[in-house]
Amino acid sequence: MFELLDGVDALHRMALGHVCEALGPQEVERLRRAHPAIAWLFDAYAVGVDERAAAEAALEPIRPYIDSHGGHVEVLEVRGGVVRLRLSGACAGCTASAATLTEGIAEALREGLPGFVEIAAEPDDAAPHPPPSGPSLVQITARPR
Repeated sequence: MFELLDGVDALHRMALGHVCEALGPQEVERLRRAHPAIAWLFDAYAVGVDERAAAEAALEPIRPYIDSHGGHVEVLEVRGGVVRLRLSGACAGCTASAATLTEGIAEALREGLPGFVEIAAEPDDAAPHPPPSGPSLVQITARPR
């Protein structure tokens, strides 16, 4: 079922992107201002949004937390709601990095990047081999709603 929904979403994203390219930026902006439903649709699919800038801005509030643990997050590319990034520093190979990705970074992107779909994490080739698994000292959980 989810595969079908993902396929429909991808088709809509592609078609809407092509329509807006054909219309041009001025017409897209005119349509965005014409009706709240159109603005919502454009926002949902990130039409007219600089996805990379929006992803960077969405991550700003959580960067101090990542930095305080000796880690870094780098946005490599954003296309069609898919954010390709690299965790480096102490985050590379850290046993808690998976939780950081799914709970912290993904939540920030869901809230701040219109049309966010998923994270594609790239390995940090310069990272040392991770230490043996042990107890996790930090647990990141989703904020209560």
